[in-house]
Amino acid sequence: MRILDPAAADTGGAPPIGGQSRTEADTARLQARIDQLEAHVQRLEQERVALRWMAGHDALTGLANRRLFHALAPTLLRGEGRSSAIVILDLNGFKPINDTYGHDAGDEVLCVIARRMAACLGDHLVARFGGDEFAALVTAPRADASEAWWHEVAASLSAAISPPIDVAGRELAVTASIGLVPAGRPTDLAELLRRADQAMFQAKRHTRTTGKVSITWVVATEGGDRAVTYEPSAPPAVEPSAPPAVEPSAPPAVEPSAPPAAAPPAAAPVVPGTAPAVLYRSGDPVWVHRDGMRRAGVVEGASEWAALVRYRCSDGAGTMVDTMPADCLAIRAVADPHLDREPSEP
Repeated sequence: MRILDPAAADTGGAPPIGGQSRTEADTARLQARIDQLEAHVQRLEQERVALRWMAGHDALTGLANRRLFHALAPTLLRGEGRSSAIVILDLNGFKPINDTYGHDAGDEVLCVIARRMAACLGDHLVARFGGDEFAALVTAPRADASEAWWHEVAASLSAAISPPIDVAGRELAVTASIGLVPAGRPTDLAELLRRADQAMFQAKRHTRTTGKVSITWVVATEGGDRAVTYEPSAPPAVEPSAPPAVEPSAPPAVEPSAPPAAAPPAAAPVVPGTAPAVLYRSGDPVWVHRDGMRRAGVVEGASEWAALVRYRCSDGAGTMVDTMPADCLAIRAVADPHLDREPSEP
């Protein structure tokens, strides 16, 4: 028995004239729906990839975060038959930059440091753990590399991050404390990170007690810890009897109420957790003792152990901003015609 389409009953069982058009329209609607579903799936896949990237990376710098570092580091420590080392880096005096210029300036400094670390260490694993703390896992260039191969890595990293950073027309210089631990066998990531963190804090204490404005790194080995200070090439030394580019009419360099300026005051040992002898405030006129020279400066911001200071360049032609330990500063009574002028003056 043949069942006829009711619509075709009056046509002797032949399909209606518009049947083919309706089929084409249904096919077009179905294809459009399929295209919509494919586009939706593609968007979901893109979101999945983005969320996966965000879960393992620092949103500000783009470096790996602590989670991804802990996921990748154990495999890297065990692989390739080459020795490895864990590096922990913490910036010195970073808080005054945030307090003085705002978090946008601080974020820019962090991004620059991250780019310099990534460019210096190349394919090695580099991460930002949070705040101004960074970490890296570096591997020896060859299986037969010397036992002290990490010395060149630490020196190169110190040189890479030491140049001043231009932020909104201001030159900001930051220093760092670095802890480095060569990995032995067996390799336990948690223990290596703990020792590297201790070495970093030892480097920070070394900077405070010596009063040197430089990058210090401490290598913790089974044979004992070793502290190394990296100091960028200093400009030609000048007589420290007077600040550079002071007008001829300026008073003698030796202040009546201060010790002779020819030699920087010896940095007294600093006990962690205690306050320095002098607490500086924004606007304080100071002498900056750096690279064997004494230069006039003004405090722009300060924390417990460090101060952000604007001071004269070595040739007296301009000023720069740098973060330095409080022990490198001394109160200045001699007026400087450039640094101490009134804000209303041109």
